[in-house]
Amino acid sequence: MTTGTIRILGGGISGLTAAINLKKAGFDVEVHERKTHCGKHTQDFQFLENWTFREGALDFLEKINISTDFYLKPWCSLEIFSPSLKRHVAKSARPFLYLVKRGQTKDSIDRSLEDQAKNQGVKIFYRSTLDSNEASIIATGPKRPSFIATGTKFRFVHPDRSVVLFDSRFSLKFYSYLIVNDDIGEIVCVNPVGTTDFQTRLHLVTEAFERILKVKIEKVEESFFDFVNFDLLQNARIHDQWFIGEAAGFHDFLAGFGMVYAFRSGYLVAKSIIEGLDFDTLWKKDFSKPLRISSMNRAFYERMSNDHFERIIQMLNSRNFIVRRLRGGDDFQIIMKKLYSNAIPFLLRHLIFK
Repeated sequence: MTTGTIRILGGGISGLTAAINLKKAGFDVEVHERKTHCGKHTQDFQFLENWTFREGALDFLEKINISTDFYLKPWCSLEIFSPSLKRHVAKSARPFLYLVKRGQTKDSIDRSLEDQAKNQGVKIFYRSTLDSNEASIIATGPKRPSFIATGTKFRFVHPDRSVVLFDSRFSLKFYSYLIVNDDIGEIVCVNPVGTTDFQTRLHLVTEAFERILKVKIEKVEESFFDFVNFDLLQNARIHDQWFIGEAAGFHDFLAGFGMVYAFRSGYLVAKSIIEGLDFDTLWKKDFSKPLRISSMNRAFYERMSNDHFERIIQMLNSRNFIVRRLRGGDDFQIIMKKLYSNAIPFLLRHLIFK
C-alpha cells in the first residue's frame, strides 16, 4: 500500500475525482494546480455522454462519491446536418447526453468538484511549481494535442438546441457543432493540429449555422480554444507514477468526449491505491474495449469525404428495415451504444463507402 502524502499534479476532473476518493479513504492528499483555479480554462458548455457504459452516467457519479450539485441538464434530442444541409433529428426516450457548464462559473462542474475536494479536506495548491517527477498521480491534460477546437459564445434568444454539422470544408476529420442553452449560443469548429486557417474555418462555419438557424449572429461575447488528444498510453502506470484522464490519452476517439473517462480513470486510480490493485489491469478491464472500438471507428471516419457524410444522413433518415437494423433502430442512445460496442458493421461500411 502507498504511504505518505499522495501528490496529484492537475486539478481537473480526473485529478479531483482521484483526490476526493483517496481522501474519503483516509489518505493524505495534495492537488497541485498550475493555474489560479481548478478545472478548465474556458467557460463553455460541454456534454457528458450517456451511452458508452451499461450504468447511466449519473448512477456512476453517485457510485464514485461525486455529488451532482452542479448545473446538469438532460438532453434527448440532437440535430445532425450534412454538407448540403440535409437534416436528421436524433431522438431518444432517455437522456443520451447531459449538458454541463465548464470553467469558473459558480454552477460549473469544475467549481463543484473543487468545492467537494476542499470539503473532504483535500489540500489544493494553486500556481504550484511542483515538478512532475515529485507527483504520484499525473492528471495534467494532453501534452501533444491531436486536434484544436476554436469557438465563440454569444447571447442568443432562442429555444435550447444542439446541432452537429459534418462538413470537411469547416472541420477536417472531425465535426462542428452549435449549442444554444438558456439564451446563450456557442459555436465550435474542430480541426487537426497543423491546420493554418482555424479562424477562417470558424467564420465560415458560423455563416453555415446562421443559414441553419435563419438568423444573424450579431455580437460575439467571447472567443476560446481547446485541445483534443488521441494519443493513448499503452500502460498508465509508469516508473511509480499513475497517469489518468487526458494525460494518459483516456478520451473517446470517435466523437471526442472525455469527461466520462476522466471520472472513471480518477476513480480507478484511487481504487488501485486504496486496495493495492494494479491500475493498468483495472482500467483495461473497465474501458479499454470502448476506447479500442472508438479508435477503429475513427479510422473509418477519417477516410470519409462530404459525399460519405451525405450518405450517413440518408441512412439515418432511411425507413428501410435492413438499414434500420444495421444502424441499431431509431432511438439515438441505442444507436450510439451499438456504435461503441462494435466496430461499424461491414454492410454499413459498404453502404457508406460504395
